[in-house]
Amino acid sequence: MTTTVVRGEPNTSEAGWAALFGREHGPVAVTLAAGVALHAVNVYLATTIMPSVVDDIGGSSLYAWATTIFVFASVLGSAAADLGARGPRASYRFAALLLAAGTTVCVLAPNMLVLLAGRLVQGLGGGLLFALSYAMVRITLHDALWPRAMALVSAMWGVATLVGPALGGICAQLGAWRNAFWVLVPFLLFFGLWGGRCACQREGRVDRPRGFPGRV
Repeated sequence: MTTTVVRGEPNTSEAGWAALFGREHGPVAVTLAAGVALHAVNVYLATTIMPSVVDDIGGSSLYAWATTIFVFASVLGSAAADLGARGPRASYRFAALLLAAGTTVCVLAPNMLVLLAGRLVQGLGGGLLFALSYAMVRITLHDALWPRAMALVSAMWGVATLVGPALGGICAQLGAWRNAFWVLVPFLLFFGLWGGRCACQREGRVDRPRGFPGRV
């Protein structure tokens, strides 16, 4: 009897955390997890530093809009995520760079209106990145790794609840709220330019246009 072995296909019984973080799948897993983490950190970071932002550039009457616009744009970005048009690499790269662009606008904002514009762009990019990271688990990793990959990606929200407020609190305490956003830019550029290369489509699977990012 001849046994056919598919290259790179992990045995279900061996598809543990070691396989997920191994040489073949590790870069992809880290890239997808980072996409959710970078978006989630932005959610908690901005909430922490907003009092310092208002003290610096004013706009107290627009205080609540900084979060409202971001969340609204995130929902739009998530709903608009589509791997069928660009493919995994280009889609991930576009989302990360869009989030980086919005973050840069927030860093340089001279007043609250410009900051809100940056938050709008941040939300769109973050929503796209968030949705793509979940959707791409099924087209970039083998089936046996899906449960652990989804657990890893989802766990990034827990990490963000610690990192976001801590980073924002430190920068606010030092009177340097802009640095809280600046810190994220290199990571966004890195995962947009280099990390996007890791988002390779699994051989034998075909991207199909989809109306909702969670469907594959």
